[in-house]
Amino acid sequence: MSMKEELEYFYMALHPRVVVLVVAIDREGNPNVMPASWTTPISEEPPHVALAMWRENYTWKLIKESKEFTLNTPTAELIDLVWKAGTISGKDVDKSRILKLTFSKSRKLKTPIIEECIAHLECKVVDEVDVGESTLFIAEVVEAYGSKEYLVRGKWNVRKVNVLEHLGGRVFTIATKVLYPER
Repeated sequence: MSMKEELEYFYMALHPRVVVLVVAIDREGNPNVMPASWTTPISEEPPHVALAMWRENYTWKLIKESKEFTLNTPTAELIDLVWKAGTISGKDVDKSRILKLTFSKSRKLKTPIIEECIAHLECKVVDEVDVGESTLFIAEVVEAYGSKEYLVRGKWNVRKVNVLEHLGGRVFTIATKVLYPER
């Protein structure tokens, strides 16, 4: 058996994780975007996701006020934009202008989606749980759609698209191989 090493950050045992760009709006309807990877599906019927967010984030404040957000899945080709979105605060600048993203009307929410992304979940907050320094937003997915050219039977075709995953800090990765268990 191999030697085990203590993890400096426990959550690294759960990485890599798919990166999403979270969009939330202010009272005037202006969008703000930030990257996140602490998201997970928590129910299929009805569809719900959980988004863990640090309470000091400007996006946290916007979600608390609007009770909605969109989760947008970027490809690896957007890595520089994702990194930049995570290193500037929308509290201080209009990130949508700096990042030059294309925001489009979502199907069911006031909060827009990001056209450059390959999938979109429109989410309405139904509950919040404060945990440590974060809030766990529990949200109903009221609409979900993705780029047809990258899907095979409802799953990402990783031979055609590089879904960006966060490994930790400045390190990202992509899935490069499809595996199947023996029967």
